[in-house]
Amino acid sequence: MTTDTTLPSITIRPVQADELDTFFDLTLLVDLHVPTDDLPALKDSLATALRAESGPFSHGLNHFLIAETGNGTPVAAIHAGPPRWMFKPQIRRVRKTLSERVSNIDTIAVHPQHRNQGIATHLLARVESDFRRAGYRALTLLHEHDKRHFFTTHGFTTFPRLVLDLPAIGLFSQHDPGWKHAVKPLDPTVTFTSQRGLTAVSGLLD
Repeated sequence: MTTDTTLPSITIRPVQADELDTFFDLTLLVDLHVPTDDLPALKDSLATALRAESGPFSHGLNHFLIAETGNGTPVAAIHAGPPRWMFKPQIRRVRKTLSERVSNIDTIAVHPQHRNQGIATHLLARVESDFRRAGYRALTLLHEHDKRHFFTTHGFTTFPRLVLDLPAIGLFSQHDPGWKHAVKPLDPTVTFTSQRGLTAVSGLLD
């Protein structure tokens, strides 16, 4: 498990299993575009993930981090883990290898009273550092159109469609209406190439 890191008056640390409600409440500060009726199932899935033993990250292949003030008040949270597109049938042949090369930032949320203080930037930096240290080649995420500038400022490249050039499979494409995909290489082997008129992410697999 990774060690704690400290900002001025802010500590970033792994989420504990008994902090599910705290983490979930912070996560709901952003619009997840999840129907209200589906929130209990989402919370149950998070509870299961938080019970996992530490592995390369705080909870197996998932990384749950929380930021808190000096007096222990939680003010921000981030979760990264295997992306949903990785469970598509066409990915099955390379899923295990990909799960050790690519992760997805599912949520990053900061309490409104603590925004514009650089906390989200430091959460991203912590996640990127931890995944790079573990040998991962790229991070992906989905973002709303108006968040493009924030993520491009932090080294992500955004696309209307995620296209991956995967040897032995070919091109894998994923489109999510209303969202943009973003990718940040963590390793120089990952590049963006033109494939059939689309920009594809190459170098995730050897």
